Amino acid sequence: MCTFGEIVEPVSRSTWEDWDDEIPDIASLQWQQPLDTFNKIETLFILEGKFISECVKMHPQAHLKLINSVLEVNLHLYEMASNKYVCTIKNYNLLHSSEIVELLKPLIITSDNVVTIQTKTLLEYQTASPVNSPLIIRELSTSKPAPKLWDGKFKRLEQPNIISGVAAGVLCLREHLDLSATTLVYYIEHSEEYQTDEIQQILEKLKIINSICSTQVNGILNSNLYI
Repeated sequence: MCTFGEIVEPVSRSTWEDWDDEIPDIASLQWQQPLDTFNKIETLFILEGKFISECVKMHPQAHLKLINSVLEVNLHLYEMASNKYVCTIKNYNLLHSSEIVELLKPLIITSDNVVTIQTKTLLEYQTASPVNSPLIIRELSTSKPAPKLWDGKFKRLEQPNIISGVAAGVLCLREHLDLSATTLVYYIEHSEEYQTDEIQQILEKLKIINSICSTQVNGILNSNLYI
């Protein structure tokens, strides 16, 4: 992997001004508690998306201990056994991505391996072939090979598809530091509302959860409003 994208200058001053108006106040982003010093981390998992975060939150695992949070961006850091850590994040402004990666940097640079998982809607997946599946899983890794933590192999994310947000920032940073990292992108029909067993299966294989969650995330797809 050689590049992740390019910098494009705005086509007009008006475009630049519109962008400026949307920049949020990011000065207040900080951990609730001082972040501990990490000598060495075996694996850091970063789970990005409402459903994945809610699954961990609604079904707390005995081996996961909440140690810190950044409530403004729904960021929560859990400690696992065997010197592993899990970070969940959801419903944040993409313009916060760089600052969030900076907050996570002490963990990112001291981890032997980093795995990020994010969900996207199926409509965002671009391909020349017809899509007949409600779920598509793609993988993107750094140039330095990352150890495999699951069975099987996922297809590589094809161009012109891209990753964004915290996952993109983490992967770029690990690539710049010549460290290994892997991102799994789950393209599903309803990435924020619908329970997808395939996502939970990978979480179970990674020992982040002990079993498949039986409760769905609350949302319009679980209501009978339009029946």
